[in-house]
Amino acid sequence: MTYLRTCTRVLGGAFLAALLVFALPQVASAHDQIIEQTPNESEVLEVAPTEITLEFTGELMDITQLAMVVDADGTDWVSGPMQVTRRTAVQPLLPDLPDGSYQVRWRVVSSDGHPISGSFEFAVGQETPGATFGLDEEALAENDAATTTAENSTPSLSPLVVTSFIGAGIGIAFFAGVIAARWFWIRRKK
Repeated sequence: MTYLRTCTRVLGGAFLAALLVFALPQVASAHDQIIEQTPNESEVLEVAPTEITLEFTGELMDITQLAMVVDADGTDWVSGPMQVTRRTAVQPLLPDLPDGSYQVRWRVVSSDGHPISGSFEFAVGQETPGATFGLDEEALAENDAATTTAENSTPSLSPLVVTSFIGAGIGIAFFAGVIAARWFWIRRKK
């Protein structure tokens, strides 16, 4: 094999190794996102729901979860803490939710340790979602405390990121060994 072919193969292999090292961890570190919610955004329900269900792309950490279901007066209609099972968060609601517009405000901690949050509206009865929603001072204080706790928690690396780094390190070490062996072999032949 000629020197030019050897250099081409070595450079091509180095490029592929670098691509794996830099591409895999970026894909693995994407934040989880909500993929389904019940009720849906702007949905008008004939019967009041008994719970709010949120489903995410990744598993949730069972710490500092927060959900509020507020009406136009700022009254929170949640009943008890949010229940988290793998990728799904369920927030029970108080019974006898009256007709009207509601806004769901939620915050969870994704599997990578970062808090994610969002909100959506729905209505019960004949009303259309879109009322102006209030929030009392006590609920704001709880929300701020949950945000501070979630942001100050130490994030951990997901197993996929750790595996990617280990695999990339082994691949680079193997590739470096092959290059060194080939270099010594070529030098010895001359």
